[in-house]
Amino acid sequence: MNQDNLLNVSKPTRYIGGEINAVVKDLSQVRLKFALAFPDVYEVGMSHVGFQILYDLLNQRPEIACERVFAPWPDMEQDLRRHTHPLTSLESALPLKEFDVIGFSLQYELNYTGVLNILDLAGIPFRAAERGSAFPLIIGGGPCALNPEPLVDFFDAFVLGDGEEAVLEITREVISSRESQESKEALLKRLSRLEGVYVPSHFQVTYQTDGKIERILSSEENHPSIRRRILSDLNLASFPGRPILPFLEVIHDRLNIEIARGCTRGCRFCQAGMIYRPLRERSPEKILKILEEGLKATGHDEVSLLSLSSGDYSAIEPLLSFIIDRYCGMQVAVSLPSLRVETLTPALIHKIREIRKTGFTLAVEAGTERLRRVINKGNTEADLLQTIPKVFAAGWRLVKLYFMIGLPTETEEDLDAIVSLCQKAFWEARKTKGSAQINISISTFIPKPHTPFQWEAQDSPDEVRRKQILLRKKLEREGIRLKWSDPNLSLLEGVLARGDRRLGTVLESAYRHGSRLDGWGDHFRFDSWKKSFEETGLDPFFFTSRRRDIHEIFPWEHLDSRVSKKFFWEEREKAFQGVATPDCRRASCNGCGVCFGPEGLSNRLASGEGNGFFAFGHPEKKTDSSFPIRRFRIRFSKSGQAKYLGHLEMTRLLIRAFRRAQIPLVFSQGFHPLPRVSFGPPLPVGHESRAEYLDAQLQGRFQPDEAAKRINSVLPLGVQILEIQEISLKSASIFDMIEKVRYRVSFLDSPEISTDLALAFREAEKFPVFWAKKNRSMDLKEVVDFLSVEERNEIEMILRVDREGVMRPEEALGFIFGWAGGQNPIRAIQKVQVQFKESDPCPAKS
Repeated sequence: MNQDNLLNVSKPTRYIGGEINAVVKDLSQVRLKFALAFPDVYEVGMSHVGFQILYDLLNQRPEIACERVFAPWPDMEQDLRRHTHPLTSLESALPLKEFDVIGFSLQYELNYTGVLNILDLAGIPFRAAERGSAFPLIIGGGPCALNPEPLVDFFDAFVLGDGEEAVLEITREVISSRESQESKEALLKRLSRLEGVYVPSHFQVTYQTDGKIERILSSEENHPSIRRRILSDLNLASFPGRPILPFLEVIHDRLNIEIARGCTRGCRFCQAGMIYRPLRERSPEKILKILEEGLKATGHDEVSLLSLSSGDYSAIEPLLSFIIDRYCGMQVAVSLPSLRVETLTPALIHKIREIRKTGFTLAVEAGTERLRRVINKGNTEADLLQTIPKVFAAGWRLVKLYFMIGLPTETEEDLDAIVSLCQKAFWEARKTKGSAQINISISTFIPKPHTPFQWEAQDSPDEVRRKQILLRKKLEREGIRLKWSDPNLSLLEGVLARGDRRLGTVLESAYRHGSRLDGWGDHFRFDSWKKSFEETGLDPFFFTSRRRDIHEIFPWEHLDSRVSKKFFWEEREKAFQGVATPDCRRASCNGCGVCFGPEGLSNRLASGEGNGFFAFGHPEKKTDSSFPIRRFRIRFSKSGQAKYLGHLEMTRLLIRAFRRAQIPLVFSQGFHPLPRVSFGPPLPVGHESRAEYLDAQLQGRFQPDEAAKRINSVLPLGVQILEIQEISLKSASIFDMIEKVRYRVSFLDSPEISTDLALAFREAEKFPVFWAKKNRSMDLKEVVDFLSVEERNEIEMILRVDREGVMRPEEALGFIFGWAGGQNPIRAIQKVQVQFKESDPCPAKS
């Protein structure tokens, strides 16, 4: 990827690599090069735990180099195409075409055009049939692999289910096959023998005249169907103790720890709750070990305990108590995503209130208890109305409620009940806290494969809009914020979720018509999809608006989720009867088909394995409150690739470096404690510096030189602490003390620099200009204190700082040399020294 143009694209840190804990290997010393690809942008992909799990797992193998690639933002895509540069990996900038395997993480149907975009930018043919052994093997995994049929034209193989064991088996087969110089078909035969690996070219599909599937035939007699791969024990699974720490603020910018996989609640609309069975909980001991190692390796100040229903983890209260008692003195917050209303016990709320509050999200799903019985959601209105005041009384200011419209058997009464329930929740909240805010998310029900509702029809976009308008009219008011999804986007998701392999032509056509990043609302182009359906003669409503009968063959009929079709149909029948199915972790087996086979699979609860806390001793609130608070002024440098980090990215990086170096920061008090750290004026992205400053209040027994050494040991290449000196707690801020800044500006080989213009500026008494950015006229002589044209295509200049801040050197030089429209011959800008109004406690040295 061309880094020369990174200043011309948004968020350049998406593309530079070099993050803390990233793994860079000598590619000449490995036997397999594996590109882990995410068909969405960096900040989305780096938030997925599974992506980091596979990256860590593969790089543990000395014979494998695993590197990452993400879909570029449109501005970077345009830059790559304009300069005909191929898409490359982050770690080594190797073109994707040179990898042995490209493995796509398929988390969301609306990322499918991202797959084609990555292949296109890499110069790799879309269709598997057009790729011989000279091209990388293209494989996919993730929840969408349980019906990958719309993608089968483009992939060589898919992994169904848990990937930890399967991916290593695949790499062994690829290494053996490549080193034996086998044909691609021979390699695919090898892979097809691995459990959970689906080679779509080994299956043929025929259709009836009405468009329904007639039959699905396997060319491999011994493989009529592909069984989902299941990892039996989460405690034996690899989990990254040193996850990559992005420079960019990602969607879930915290330490994410998977505490359980699978769910037995049995919500009938929930695909994840079905395809990740059985329930496997990680032991508290394992969780705490991962947590301890992860915090030391990243410096995160928030931990998220991940599962499909965090509150259902069998040891959640003692685990949470231990974590809070151990880490609250270090200002580490804990978040529990995917909470069910009925799992929020008073004890749980009480424990979470002791730490920085990160917000509550409660999945209510339906407005009436009748409809909640239909979907097997076991909470009640009373559960919610009793929980809301407790949460706000404990100090929270915001609660998010999730509802779904378009569920099977839904009536107008159910929609009115959403309004009524939200209004009741709002008034209960306001009784407790007058400033309480409730955010309501209204999603559209989309029937998914391998669920009891896979036979059902999906609401049309017009019907979804009608329901959304009804809810918006009745719910929009101060203190309630409503969020909803684009009905056309939901339609497309539904088409791709239950679609068949004929959709490959639609997908490619939509991509050719410009569809990219469909999951981003402002980039979703329904017109290109509509045009593509018309061109191919396929009706999108054929895949969404029909209710299927029990005899219809699904596109995923040959892909075995390990939950039986018979169980799904029985659950569907119970849904229409309003009959609940109990949670099998607490009741008897419901006969879904996952457990008690020859592999001995079953639910594994952490509570049955000892509490696991004793290995960590008694919790201690780590604090240095016995030491006096001291204030330090710190000078640091920023160079090389670090010049692409923005001010907020540098702030996060350095604060996390303090944590990783175990230099205790002092925090503010209140609802959201923040470290008492202040920085100097922001350095523009693209500038280098040897004179960046920050002030930090610290508490502990250490010497400044020791602190600098410890912090430098955990900083990435390009950032270095140059000096630390103690200053008075009453010293003025960096902003108030800076008087002048010295810069060194270097130019391209043939600079358009006129020495006469520089001399004319120096000799002028006044130099009036209009500074458009500040919308004011000014005398540039009052800003530029010194200007020197050197022989080496360099300029040294000193700029004064006033209450409005610092003029950028390129702006000042633009006025002097008449550069217009941002076009200039500047190669690099380095900030070399800051002059303070008073004696500088950390003098910068060039």
